[in-house]
Amino acid sequence: MAFTFNPETNEGRLRSLLDDKVEADAVFIDAELEAFLDMNSDDIWGAAADGSRALAAKYAKDAEHIGLGKKDIEIKKNKASHYLKLSSIYDRRSSGDVIEFIDSMTIRTNVNGVDESEYVGDF
Repeated sequence: MAFTFNPETNEGRLRSLLDDKVEADAVFIDAELEAFLDMNSDDIWGAAADGSRALAAKYAKDAEHIGLGKKDIEIKKNKASHYLKLSSIYDRRSSGDVIEFIDSMTIRTNVNGVDESEYVGDF
């Protein structure tokens, strides 16, 4: 499996966007990243969207549901939905749309020091 990471190349930038920078944990080989870039005429954002969709497909079968023994407490972990949302953001960036990540933000802490901030937007 060929793995290189050079942030000065398009493949390296694509690895950064897909958070695939550590060889031991790498999901993609160099040829796959080159294929994403070729399919998108070297548009890094379009290639990142395709890479994110590939990761969503990979993780779709790994969705987890963890029950903690109580009916009112459960954790649903689904990486696939994260990568699908990321692909949508990269698609918009590829098409030249202006992307707002936070529409508004209110920073507030209560008297006990608990963060009660409010964020409205994609993240």
